[in-house]
Amino acid sequence: MELARVETADGIWLDGLFEPADTAGTGPVDACLLVHGTGANFYSPGVLEVFARRARAAGLASLRINTRGHDGVCTLRGRGGSRPGGAAHEIIGEAPLDLTAWLDWLVARGYPNLTLVGHSMGAVKSLLLQAQAAHPAVRRVVAISPPRFHHATWQRHPQGELFRQDYREATGRVSRGEGHSFFAARQPVPYVTTAAGYLEKYGPEDRYDFVPWLPRIACPVLLLVGEQSERESPAFAETVAVVQHDARLAGRVTVRRVPRADIGYRHDPEAPWREFRGWLDAPNLAAGLSSPPNLP
Repeated sequence: MELARVETADGIWLDGLFEPADTAGTGPVDACLLVHGTGANFYSPGVLEVFARRARAAGLASLRINTRGHDGVCTLRGRGGSRPGGAAHEIIGEAPLDLTAWLDWLVARGYPNLTLVGHSMGAVKSLLLQAQAAHPAVRRVVAISPPRFHHATWQRHPQGELFRQDYREATGRVSRGEGHSFFAARQPVPYVTTAAGYLEKYGPEDRYDFVPWLPRIACPVLLLVGEQSERESPAFAETVAVVQHDARLAGRVTVRRVPRADIGYRHDPEAPWREFRGWLDAPNLAAGLSSPPNLP
């Protein structure tokens, strides 16, 4: 294994862990870029650690990375100095800068056919990149439990009361000129954030609802939603049904409900790898896709 570092286009240094494949691979992709979720980092245990281990054994190199949203609060350093980072300060719209730098690193190392694997917030960032600034080396995207940032769903869902309380708290702080003050949000995951940052993610503008992005993604996408997450959280409540009923996504986006799984796949951390392995070997994905459908 090898510690890796990149510099993003806006001058931020980020770290990661590269591990070459244990055996020679023969499939349509040769490496995986693994993107952590809210408050995590490249060395966090869990589903991405398991995915990387299985990938290496199957002939795929793995690169687990930090984004500028790593950990709860961190200091981001670069040539221009330092700035606050971490989940408390991140702007999701900046994620393509991070992922592009890491994908370029893999290509420079001789891996031209890549799978982008994101977990939770990392899945949203991965879909954002390929919808808005697609990297040409990405052949597949695996979105493991991406939460929907769909304000209306959170406001009406019977299990969204904690969100509604948090949203009122954040709105009140911003209206009082306290947008940069921290508070402890409770839904969809417990984490510390600024009031302004919370509104930027969860406001009615739905800036980061990934569902409208899906028709614009040219490569095949595997989207996994845990059955327990779907049952217990508004962030996942309608995803499977919405994607399944969008005719534009047929043959392009595969959505699967994973039995008994929560957002962290704690009871079966191998499940996302098994789903990916079967999907990657499917005959109708052998050639991949090259352009998004015509949008209305």
